[in-house]
Amino acid sequence: MLKEILPGLFVDQVDTGFFGVQTLNYSFIPGKNGSRSLLVDAGLPETVDPESRTILLKDLRELNLDPEKLDCIITHTHRDHVGQAHLLNELGADVYLNPADMAVSEEQINHEILHPQLRKKLFRYIGLELSSDETYREFWKAADAFTAGFEDCWKFRWKPLPPGTEVSYGDYHLKTVPLPGHTVGHMGLWEEKKKVLFSGDVLVHGVTPIVSDSGNYPNALDDYLDSLRAVKHKYADCLFIPGHGKPFRHPEEEVDCAVQNYLDKCSIMYDILRHTEGPLSIRGVAMRAYGRYGKHLTDEQRSSCILIWFKTSACLQYMQERDLVKETVEDGVSLWTAVRASGT
Repeated sequence: MLKEILPGLFVDQVDTGFFGVQTLNYSFIPGKNGSRSLLVDAGLPETVDPESRTILLKDLRELNLDPEKLDCIITHTHRDHVGQAHLLNELGADVYLNPADMAVSEEQINHEILHPQLRKKLFRYIGLELSSDETYREFWKAADAFTAGFEDCWKFRWKPLPPGTEVSYGDYHLKTVPLPGHTVGHMGLWEEKKKVLFSGDVLVHGVTPIVSDSGNYPNALDDYLDSLRAVKHKYADCLFIPGHGKPFRHPEEEVDCAVQNYLDKCSIMYDILRHTEGPLSIRGVAMRAYGRYGKHLTDEQRSSCILIWFKTSACLQYMQERDLVKETVEDGVSLWTAVRASGT
C-alpha cells in the first residue's frame, strides 16, 4: 500500500513472494508545479513478479505522475532493482544510475551466471568441477533456475549519475553518496537538512546483505565495512528508506550485527583453513563455513549456495589483504590456504 511517510515522500512496499526477495520498495517524490518527479529503484521484472509492474503502474496513477516527467534513480543494478527500467523507458521516463555498476553491462553476479561460458569459468573457479558430475549438473540446473526470467533485465536505456551529484525533487534536495560493497557502484540518496537517506541495500533489517563479486572487485568487503561505518556515524540521524522492508531509524544495532556476521564468518573460514590439510576451493570453504558439508541439498539451498560462493570469496579476499590466507589459482581453480606464522 502506498503511504506518505513524510510530507511529499511516498513509499509502497511490494510483497513479491519471490525467493530471496520477499518485499521491495518503490519510493516517490512527486514534483511541484510541473517539475520532474522521482522514483527510487525499479523492482523486479514481470517475468518473475507480475506485481512489480502492476503496482508501479497503480502508484503512478494514484500519485498522478506523468512518466515523461519522471526520473528513476537506481541505487544499484542488482536484478531486483532494475526490473521495470525497460517499462519506464517505454513510458518516457529517464533512468539514472552510477555507471560503475554497468561496467560489464549487467551487475556481476548475474553476468557470470547468465552466460554459459562465463558460468563454466565461474564453476571452475569456485571449485565445482572438483565435485561429481551429478553435483555439477544439479548446480547447473540451480543456476538456470536462479536466472530464469532475468535474461533481459539489463536491456534498458540509462543515463550516468555518479556519486556527488545534487538533484532536487519537490521539497527534497538530494545528493548521491557512495555506499559501495554490496556492488561496486552502490549509492544512496541523502537529504542532509531533512535527514533522509534512500539507502538501497547497504542495510536491510534482519538480513546481512551480500557483497559481490567473485574476483573483479577484490576489496568488496573492505568497501562494505567502510560504508557501514558511514551509515553508523555520518548518516546515523537519518530516516533510512531501504530497498527492502520498512523505513527505520537508529541503524547502530543493525550495523553492528552485519559487521559481526561478516567478521565471524571470516574467523570461521580462517579456522577451517588452519585445520585442513592442503588447500580448499572456494566451494570447499563455503560448504564448511555455512553448514552445507556432507548434506543433501534442496533446490532452494543450491540456489542460495550461489550467493554463498560470492560471500565466501569476499571474506577470503578480505583476509588475503591482511596476510591471513593466500590464494593460488591452478588451472582456473581458486585454491586457498591459511598463512601460518613463523615457528607455528
